Amino acid sequence: MAQFNKMNPFRRICIRSRTLALIPLSLVLFASLPLLIAFAGERTPESVLITLSKTFEKQKGFESRFSQKLKVPNGDPIDSTGNLIYKSPGKMILRYRNPAGQVLLLEGNSLAFYVPQSHQVLMKTMHSRNIPETPALLFANLGHLRKFFYIRPEQGGSVPRQGIYALELIPRKPDRHLATARITVDMGTGLPRSITFTEFNGTEIAINLLTLHPLSKVSDRSFQLQLPPGTTVFHTKGGF
Repeated sequence: MAQFNKMNPFRRICIRSRTLALIPLSLVLFASLPLLIAFAGERTPESVLITLSKTFEKQKGFESRFSQKLKVPNGDPIDSTGNLIYKSPGKMILRYRNPAGQVLLLEGNSLAFYVPQSHQVLMKTMHSRNIPETPALLFANLGHLRKFFYIRPEQGGSVPRQGIYALELIPRKPDRHLATARITVDMGTGLPRSITFTEFNGTEIAINLLTLHPLSKVSDRSFQLQLPPGTTVFHTKGGF
């Protein structure tokens, strides 16, 4: 205490002045803290897609069980199940358990569909420059979808932090086939849950990702088609 009393009076005044000067600044920061927190936590449809894109760019690939529903005009829906592997960027293979043995390989804008029942591989190349036309290309372009689509949230209000959030994607330039696409996101995990493509003729294909999880390594052998002898290759311009 004696040592404190020997402190230079002018120094004690300066210390007290600096302390008092900090109080208003602290009050201002404290008062603005809720606003800063709200701003930092604000989410938009674009931020959801950016988060998805960063997740896909960071990981080597993903694997998931899936269920698929195909609806065609004037026909009964066709349900399928299987496993898929995605490799960044834009490579995917779907191996079906039902129908057994069918395989769909997507590499960029090229598709190969193996149908063991008919001993055929159907090949097709997508030529659209306006939109990503396959699930694999959609995943590869998650960070750039605004370039291809108008993005419209299906539900109003703010973007939730939990639950399922759905975005509708409408092509910016008219496409011959695709009317809309739809992607749903699990806001808890930040991963996609489903992708749906709806064509102008009423055809709709929806792929639900049931157990999507990242892979630290993806071998190119996962994307090889093992074709039995006698399999023929047929190039098609139409649908599968």
